[in-house]
Amino acid sequence: MKFLLLSFALVLPVSAAPTWLKQANIPPKAPLRKISPTKLSYTMSWNGRLKAGNFDILFGKKDPKYPKHFLVHAYGGSTGWAHVLYPFQFNYISFLRPSNLRPLMFIGTEKARAEISKLEYLFDSKGVKGSKIETENGKTDLDKSTFNYPHSLDLFAGLLQVRSLSLKNGDTVVMPFHPIATPYLCKLRVLGREMHQGRKCIKMSIALQKIDDDMSLKDYKKLKSATLWISDDTWRIPVEIRAKVFVGDVRVLLTKHEAL
Repeated sequence: MKFLLLSFALVLPVSAAPTWLKQANIPPKAPLRKISPTKLSYTMSWNGRLKAGNFDILFGKKDPKYPKHFLVHAYGGSTGWAHVLYPFQFNYISFLRPSNLRPLMFIGTEKARAEISKLEYLFDSKGVKGSKIETENGKTDLDKSTFNYPHSLDLFAGLLQVRSLSLKNGDTVVMPFHPIATPYLCKLRVLGREMHQGRKCIKMSIALQKIDDDMSLKDYKKLKSATLWISDDTWRIPVEIRAKVFVGDVRVLLTKHEAL
């Protein structure tokens, strides 16, 4: 589950600038909406029937080693029969500025069978730079990359950005961001308000495209379509995601929400 901004001049010539740069409509520097320290627990399933995994996201848990940062910590992986077919575990930590909740650094580890990946990306006003180191059977592959998009957001700051918007019915959000190891252009459309899983929710469609090294867009064929519900309250947290992907229908459902 590797899921979820901004339009300004890049190092590309104006004549070569891709059209999506003009479509991006996320505020470049504004503080993101504050969130109280909280823990969100989710389950993943196929068609809501066969459990495939679980993960937790902790916003704002204190760590004496990092007193000057607002931390977001997420961890989890596949379970049950899905783990037999595709054993996968992840552990991500995002270091955000407490003043505006914008990212400074994103680190993580991923393990899929014998392959272990270590991620480290730095964020600043010019964009993102970092590396992904993959180790398998004693062999190591280093992939260094940059994303020259000003004031980029990571996975969790991207989520905080979405909840910071007005999200009126019919609104379309165009958000370039660098969620984990690859930049994407995310397009969300607010479909309306409805009761979902017993809560008042904002319903949105999601579409993703990869942003290539030359800033052009590539189709993200693993995701065919997706629908997101976030709570229509002061929390504005993801309640459920339903996605049609290359392996079928995948659902991510909020199972617990508690204060830290």
